[in-house]
Amino acid sequence: MRKLSEAQLKRLIQARQPVDCQIRGSELQVRISEYTPLVCTTLRAGTLLSEELTQRLRISPEQRFALEHAGTEKLTELLPITLTAHESRLGCSLHSQVANSLRQRLEGQQLWQKPPTKAMHSRAQRLHRQFYNLLDTLLEVLNEDFGHCLLVDLNLRNGDSKSSPVFEVLGHAPQQPELLASTEAVLEQAELPHLESLCQSGEASARNNLHSHLQRHHPQTHMLTLKVAPVFIDAQHGLYPVMADAISRSLHDSLYAGAAALATQSNSEEVSALDLMPRQLPKEVIQVDKALKKLARGLETLLYINPTNLAREEKQFMRNPGRYQPQFRYRQLRIDPFLHREKLYRLPVDDIRDPSLRQLYRDVIDTLAERIDLLVSIGTDRFQYNSLRYYGEPTADDLANARFLLHAADRIEETEAERYPADQMTSFFTEKAKAWGLECKVELSDRILAQAMVSSGRKALMVKRDTLATESEMHALAHHELGVHMVTSLNAAAQPLKVFSLGMPGNTHAQEGLAILSEYLCGHLTLKRLKTLALRVVAVDQMLRYGDFCRTWRMLVEDHGCSHKEAFKITARIHRGGGFTKDHLYLSGFREALNLWRQGDISALYIGKTGFSYLSLLEDLLSRGLIEAPLHLPDSFKHPVTSPPEIAYLVSCIR
Repeated sequence: MRKLSEAQLKRLIQARQPVDCQIRGSELQVRISEYTPLVCTTLRAGTLLSEELTQRLRISPEQRFALEHAGTEKLTELLPITLTAHESRLGCSLHSQVANSLRQRLEGQQLWQKPPTKAMHSRAQRLHRQFYNLLDTLLEVLNEDFGHCLLVDLNLRNGDSKSSPVFEVLGHAPQQPELLASTEAVLEQAELPHLESLCQSGEASARNNLHSHLQRHHPQTHMLTLKVAPVFIDAQHGLYPVMADAISRSLHDSLYAGAAALATQSNSEEVSALDLMPRQLPKEVIQVDKALKKLARGLETLLYINPTNLAREEKQFMRNPGRYQPQFRYRQLRIDPFLHREKLYRLPVDDIRDPSLRQLYRDVIDTLAERIDLLVSIGTDRFQYNSLRYYGEPTADDLANARFLLHAADRIEETEAERYPADQMTSFFTEKAKAWGLECKVELSDRILAQAMVSSGRKALMVKRDTLATESEMHALAHHELGVHMVTSLNAAAQPLKVFSLGMPGNTHAQEGLAILSEYLCGHLTLKRLKTLALRVVAVDQMLRYGDFCRTWRMLVEDHGCSHKEAFKITARIHRGGGFTKDHLYLSGFREALNLWRQGDISALYIGKTGFSYLSLLEDLLSRGLIEAPLHLPDSFKHPVTSPPEIAYLVSCIR
């Protein structure tokens, strides 16, 4: 770690520069990632003690551990400003007055078998003065910039955590009810593994030197003492990383909430926790994002999952329909899967101190690792299992919705409409892209299963060469492929973080749901389209039950009246790779997208390849200016039209 003199550090603080250093000649660590009116001290976390002092102790190692709150500093990693004493409080007690900084007794225990020397006392007093000099400099800067500050002193609390609260929040002044209430409310909502997050609050029963110093020199700084039960460490003093991480996040959220309550009280205007959080992307986020983008190259699922011999196998199948089992072939994977996973999990995600962004990148890395498992297993017996892990399977509600739609009577106006060939479709899409301000290519292809598909990397819309579509279907396809898939690709490319181009967890569900929603809002969602989505759901269920291509095809033809060609297309989509369950997500994704659209603004979902569960996070990042608002929005989103009454009724019945 970088070491600075006290004078050097003071100059950096006065210049409002971020720092992460140890003070030369002491074991005090100062980390400032963002100048905001929230400071956390861990003054009892230290365990370092000179050999000379250690030899003079009369207490046992167990008694010493109870006095030293080891591990507490691990809980502060997500906070913006931390002061951590790595020197044991046995060697320098920063909560005591300077003259008593080398204590004779602590918590009723006589510490020394042989009294410390005068030189030892002098060193402790020097470290004590050094800490308070630096604290004064920091608080003067924060109070000058903000007019107030919250200082939280973090310690361990005694007692059996199974029968007592995990957190205890203590105020040091009677005028702090809002501060205590805000902090306690968030802590009680914390999600801790296998443990209820109980919290109690109250007034501190005794003053210490830290509080007295603040009262004398920094009256604008309010102090809270926060005690955490040792539920994140085991009997051998080792860390439980998952629990420590959960507590770290809860401290981040609760203390920012407390600081916001204090700011509101001090400024007489509403201040939220988001207002106090960083307004620029930290460099560690940008570094991880850049490295992740590089590692994600070559992991496009559809590039590898689409059979290379699809056209030939379709012809072979149609010579003997319902009896020939297609033998699909696939592209070779261009990555070393083991090495790729290893590199993914070596990315320094834990250097990211923003908890939401840290968790986002952890989630994306896990998702990419699962995608590698999926790609490696294409064409093997393991593929279906990996597909279920990645995309899931239809629920009972999904199947019920699908069967309901399949029982609807056909609409005559759909069956009698004129159909247009692929070359006329490409001209139509090209005009639409130009009208919507989307810079992209439109190309014909004979290597795709769908009527049209966006290639995000190439910024191209590919149209199946032998497809036909009605005018209404072309409008729907334009709003689906260009209006959502291309729009989100272009929006993602404009973002400072490229993670939005890679695909967040659940992005397939969200992307396809938003795309069907776009078809509905433009007024061109047809009953045929709804039935196709429903057929995909029942076909996925059939595939999972029997794993037989011909049986799925016959079910579509004999039970649901599909044409031979349409049945082959749906069956091939679902059986490719060895059992591809993705297609059940279109209908459930539409249901969720429609529900969210009816509840409020969902424009944040269009910034890239996002997921429904991340809507709140995206809105927070937008409000902090860390990401850009969507450059493009679907035309149907901006100008929704009313669907035909029978379509609106059927959609309203989807549960």
